[in-house]
Amino acid sequence: MPKSKSDHRPRILVVEDEALVRMTLVDVLEDAGFKVIEAVHADEALRVLKAVWDIQAMVTDVEMPRGSINGFELARQVRASRRDIGVLIASGRAAPKPGDLPEGALFIGKPVHPETLVRLIGTLLTVDGG
Repeated sequence: MPKSKSDHRPRILVVEDEALVRMTLVDVLEDAGFKVIEAVHADEALRVLKAVWDIQAMVTDVEMPRGSINGFELARQVRASRRDIGVLIASGRAAPKPGDLPEGALFIGKPVHPETLVRLIGTLLTVDGG
């Protein structure tokens, strides 16, 4: 069956350096009806955000050694330049300190339960007008 030319599913950017974790997040979000774009680190995510105008939310890891910045800094840059994008930060090791989370961003510890992930993304889309 051919796909419709206009895909109105909310587009989510997943930024995660660990392949298995990234694949799991993508599968959960796609199964929930979202369209997902993947990035391996923050620098790649920033390039995607410049090229793709209709991203509505981003899920990012904190510690991504291959990029020049961590997930907290990525979240700050995204919220500063694209207020329309909801931001969810997830980490199994780095808890946010005061000032780490930009206004409107959410944080969750890993491992992330699939239902919780979908619920939080839904909350971000509602709050940020997606």
